[in-house]
Amino acid sequence: MKALYKLITVTMILFILSLMVMKSITVDVNSDVGKRLLSIWYEEIGNVLLNDINSFTAILHQALALTLFLMVVAATVFKMEWRVAAALLSLCTIVLIGLVPPQTLITSAVEWNLILFLIGSMTLAGILRKLGTFEYLAIRIVEVSKGSALRLITLMLALAFILSALLGEVTSIIYVVTLIFELNRLIKFDVKPLIVLSVLATNTGSVALPIGNPIGIYLFFTANMSMSEFIKYGFTVALIGFILILAIIYLTNKRTLMEFSKALISSGRSVDTYITSYYMRVTRRELRMAYAGIVILSMFIATVVLNEHLSECLSVFSGTRIDPHSLLAFIPYAYIVLSMAFIPPESISEFIRDSVEWPSLLFFISLFILSYSLTYSGTMIKIAYVISYIRYPALLMPTMLWSSAILSSVLDNLSVIVSMTPIATLLNSLGLVGRGIFFALLYGGVYGGNYTPIGSTANIVAISICESRGISIKWGEWLKIALITTTAQLIASLSLLYVI
Repeated sequence: MKALYKLITVTMILFILSLMVMKSITVDVNSDVGKRLLSIWYEEIGNVLLNDINSFTAILHQALALTLFLMVVAATVFKMEWRVAAALLSLCTIVLIGLVPPQTLITSAVEWNLILFLIGSMTLAGILRKLGTFEYLAIRIVEVSKGSALRLITLMLALAFILSALLGEVTSIIYVVTLIFELNRLIKFDVKPLIVLSVLATNTGSVALPIGNPIGIYLFFTANMSMSEFIKYGFTVALIGFILILAIIYLTNKRTLMEFSKALISSGRSVDTYITSYYMRVTRRELRMAYAGIVILSMFIATVVLNEHLSECLSVFSGTRIDPHSLLAFIPYAYIVLSMAFIPPESISEFIRDSVEWPSLLFFISLFILSYSLTYSGTMIKIAYVISYIRYPALLMPTMLWSSAILSSVLDNLSVIVSMTPIATLLNSLGLVGRGIFFALLYGGVYGGNYTPIGSTANIVAISICESRGISIKWGEWLKIALITTTAQLIASLSLLYVI
């Protein structure tokens, strides 16, 4: 009860502070930046009564939206298990006080493509686990590592990095975390550090290619980038960021490495025994099932990579434009259907029920709505307007990078980047900064999400999978690993922007 009273007190303080901050920010509707930001806001809210961003009613809405979002963050910090309840409370409050029309929340606030993709990917992961695919892959990784803890961790993080670059952060983290728990069956170790590191590697890999992260896709098209330009700025920085993760593990997490090495050594004989017994006990049929799962997983990966080409072919065949992002949401289900050749069709319902992290999905939906309320109320517009006051060219790049990183650590990073992109576009058109400003937003938005357990989709998915297995990763445990690594990545990214 004490924690609940603290949360109520903190919420009241947050409302007062939010009201003061929103009241102190006045958008100049006649300035170039003000006009551009307001045009985005008007396009979002449409023709509604709330069209003066500086009015008292608008300020009140902005303060309420910001308070409700920060309350969920505070509840998550106090007790991670409260996050779903706090998010639902905020969601209901938004609807009941009319902060955002409910029909707008349904049609505009939630990325239903992502939700549908998550349900399918989690279900497919459950099916592949049942086929024995992940157990087989875990054994192969242990065999390749040859008893080296550093080699084993490097292999896992490299897998997370590559899958994220090719498939996106969501797909990567689902399968990597599942694989980590399969490894834990062979080697008894504390999975928390490896899961946090896998999330960091996943988010880092998502910078390498446009398809790795929604922010990358958005900036790729909005800033009219070429693929060579994106690879030059994105892949190079992502690769260096990955090397930084490995270096920092070795320099600052030697205790984790030692504990993992001890676990590997102490489990050495049992692991060898388990591997030997696995090959002895597994039947030819079971081995064929595992191989079939690997084929399905490989085909799934290939289809996701070729998704854009597939959508173009379907567009020509059907005579109707097929949106690649919408098509992506249905790809997992095609392979769920294909898996019916190896599992009974009636068991699909059980996999959907047992493999999908439904509380996590509900939290996602609530988080999308809370983030959208910040955009709809004009809160994000005001924050972006404040950042536009920086007029010194030397400070513009670091300001955009660090402000987007800090905001993305607690807010929906795509909403943050969408609100800040018009400022970057204007600064670039005025000649104050080069095109690197767009990549400063990319690095800040993606890497900033590494700071907290709720900073990105991959983080929340990993946390939810852990909780479903009775493992809770606290904020302190997360920050202990992520703080130094993420800060180093951001500093390196900013330095490389100036060099490139």
